[in-house]
Amino acid sequence: MARLNNANTKVRNVVGPLSTTGQVIQNPEGGFGYKRDPRSELFLTAVTSLNEDTFYETAEERQDRISKLVSNVAMDADWVHGLVGWLRNVVGLRSVPTIIAVETVKARLDAGLAGKNRGIIRATIGRIDEASDVLAYWMSRYGRRIPSCVKRGVGDALNTLFTETSFLKWRGRASNGAVSLRDVLNLTHPTPKDIHQEALFNAVIADAYNRDFDDSNLPIIKARREFLALSKTAQVELLTGNEAERVIRKARLTHEVVAGALGKIPAEVWDNLVPFMGYQALRMNLRRIADSGVGPATIAKINSILADEKLVANSRTMPIEFLAAYRSAPLDFAGALQQGANGALSNIPQLAGRTLILVDNSGSMYTYMSRRGTLLRSDAANMFAAALALRAENAEVWTYNDSATKQEIRSNDLLRVAEAMPAPFGGTDTRIALETAYNGHDRVILLTDEQNGYFGYNRYYNSGTVDVFEGVVPTNVPTFTWNLAGYEAAQAVNKPGRFTFGGLSDKGFQTIPLIERGFDTGWPWEK
Repeated sequence: MARLNNANTKVRNVVGPLSTTGQVIQNPEGGFGYKRDPRSELFLTAVTSLNEDTFYETAEERQDRISKLVSNVAMDADWVHGLVGWLRNVVGLRSVPTIIAVETVKARLDAGLAGKNRGIIRATIGRIDEASDVLAYWMSRYGRRIPSCVKRGVGDALNTLFTETSFLKWRGRASNGAVSLRDVLNLTHPTPKDIHQEALFNAVIADAYNRDFDDSNLPIIKARREFLALSKTAQVELLTGNEAERVIRKARLTHEVVAGALGKIPAEVWDNLVPFMGYQALRMNLRRIADSGVGPATIAKINSILADEKLVANSRTMPIEFLAAYRSAPLDFAGALQQGANGALSNIPQLAGRTLILVDNSGSMYTYMSRRGTLLRSDAANMFAAALALRAENAEVWTYNDSATKQEIRSNDLLRVAEAMPAPFGGTDTRIALETAYNGHDRVILLTDEQNGYFGYNRYYNSGTVDVFEGVVPTNVPTFTWNLAGYEAAQAVNKPGRFTFGGLSDKGFQTIPLIERGFDTGWPWEK
């Protein structure tokens, strides 16, 4: 195989989309880094954000930073449109795209720019309750006078997304206690696209005022109402009898609906519900299903679903999500979750040659990725490291804080490899990790929050650079920094061969072989 650090490799001429300004700034850890340009900082902040607190930054502080960054990029409507659409539909984020879209439209209107605003609003709405989120956010920031472009963007989403099923799911709910579906219709006045949608809009208004409505043109709603009007005994009889499949399909009965009707779902009802559950819903309810006392046949059916590689791919389940399920699910499902996780490796590229993977396990990586979750940013780093290592031709994995330690990969199972990684603690010295571990590798991948400490930098800052790679990794060897937190300062200057990505999705790693073949992939939505 040709060496990637050969002088003729194309990667030397490729520059990633994330850029630095050359200005040196101090990071929260006390070390130094390079200030990113507004687009790069906004992208990295957004793609790593769950709108929640991080180790060094509260959700409110991050939201404020995002709002300020938007003012610097809002004039490029096409770029923002691409960003919010990609964040919502590919990455799967909700709050952050809404913030970016609304703040962009406000900045553009203030600047007298009327075109393309409607499309930006539409791009951030992926399901019907997010129409409520957009309006709630606008009114919380800028009052009840909502511009027509915002109303029309929301109306476009309603015409496309508003179905009987979405009505049944989101009826009666209000976004942040402020904007209900009824409010959305009253504020935006969308034109229904057909008789069916007109009947649906009328149902929303009537339902909000506890008035009856004509459901003759709404077959799913009618079937759901008929089911819920039955006694619990009759409901259980239907869900366990010969008509169970027909009833579940006709009324679009989900496990949430059934639980709301019956309270605790009996095992015999779960038996018939399981085949109609989405992959994610099934994965998140394993404990509840097992506790109901389902028999071996249902457990076997669930395991066959969990281990199905095609279903895993279609569900867009990330490797990190399998780790959460693996830790909390009953042992009956452990093997299937391991198979499912291994199936999710298909999104990870098979990297040829020698790959150095550095995993930041310093104390700042000990922060939860969500308020209600149990996974740390270090868990995400460990999962990505394990996935990359298992797919690479020849990989070395090192964890580091104030020093670096080589980790032995003793299994071919993704979850076991990740779980064997050490817990986060100590400070951060990326430089010493590179000095310790780099030995002529073909590429370097760092999984980190980029929060290098002051004392580590103090060893080489007098040389005139705070670039952690300078003088250690040759310029013709590509380095890929995967930022898992989105803080401001960058650990390396933007130049050919030095690339920074971010986020909690594994799909971004697919760009590595493209870059190494000399392709400038640009922003992810521009591929």
